[in-house]
Amino acid sequence: MRALSLAIDAHHALTPELRERIVENVRTRMQEHPYRLLSPEHFRALAALDTAGPPVVSLYLQLTPERRVGSGWRSALSALSHRISRTTDQSTRASVNADIEDIQGALDQQLPELGRGAAFFACRERGIWRQIALPIPLPDSIQIGPRPYLRPLLRTWGRSDRMLLALLSREQSRFFVSHLGTIEEIYRVKGQRIRGMLTDRVPRDRRDALAIQLMKDEAKALASMAEIIGQEFETSHILLCAPPDMSAAFRGHLSKESLSRLTAFETSVHASSAEIGAAAAAIQDQLKAQEERELIDRLREANPVAVSTGTQETLDCLSEGRVLTLVIDDSYAAAGTQCRLCGSLFEDARLSKCPVCGEADLDAVDDLVEAALQQALERRAQIAFVRDPACRSALSDKAPLQALLRY
Repeated sequence: MRALSLAIDAHHALTPELRERIVENVRTRMQEHPYRLLSPEHFRALAALDTAGPPVVSLYLQLTPERRVGSGWRSALSALSHRISRTTDQSTRASVNADIEDIQGALDQQLPELGRGAAFFACRERGIWRQIALPIPLPDSIQIGPRPYLRPLLRTWGRSDRMLLALLSREQSRFFVSHLGTIEEIYRVKGQRIRGMLTDRVPRDRRDALAIQLMKDEAKALASMAEIIGQEFETSHILLCAPPDMSAAFRGHLSKESLSRLTAFETSVHASSAEIGAAAAAIQDQLKAQEERELIDRLREANPVAVSTGTQETLDCLSEGRVLTLVIDDSYAAAGTQCRLCGSLFEDARLSKCPVCGEADLDAVDDLVEAALQQALERRAQIAFVRDPACRSALSDKAPLQALLRY
């Protein structure tokens, strides 16, 4: 899908009204795009879905180049459908089959152009329909239940996996968001054709000053756009490619927080998305590794009252809404228990009564990490996965599940 576009020049300033329109356009675009990279707000809404009965079909399907040739994905989908039909009762089977037919119809109509896989969450009875492009090929799977099965998505999610790429020039600027190796152009901005303005009507001794001022005004507007897009997608870093004078002006209008997350890279503003993604890939990998190391250092050096260092302590803080950033060893998996009444999570899978509210109605949790991540999303906590072997080892010295706390 083509990027959103607008003009910023002497006749088109970045007014408060235009700022609001940019935010609205970005959000509308994400809603209308049938196969989209998942934004944080979409993810939180997905985690909150609960039919309280009717089954939601959660289906993950690899769409690698091999699957796309000769519609190889059809055989994989058929196998998944057959598998689920053998494990459901007759009343549930009719509902599930209808949802699977809808999924096949969507794939017949249009395979996603982005990514190497797709995820579907469907429940015709409750009007639930979500289809999402996956940047990486997750294993084929199908699950049914009253809530979407998010474990595969949650295992690939984290703030450091999303970065904003800003390619700036005086006549055209482009903004991209990258996620797990996939890059999508969000906005394209037509700038001021300065040469066309510097006519004989402008005195020669004022032309240089006017050109510099126009460039600074444009850089200020682009910095505001970068802040808006970065906030909407909750990106961890800004990768900047710009001429020296525009780069300096752009940096001068960023917030201190954004400036601390800014890194330069080199590519052409006219390059394709694939070329831009390739140019940024190595730097992105370095930034992710660096961010993991810094996160481990923050956990180690923080005041003891500002961190949780045990798995159960972390789960308790999460239930209380105190977690600012949930930090997870990406290889960690364990079963646990959850209270149906208060929602508290527990490491001990053998509990018979909730230690928090005393409720005896407890649910077994197959994947404690998935349940914790869902709570983190619902409570708007940041999520950080630790994947570097050395960082994972340092994290596990205390617990594979830790947190930086709000209070």
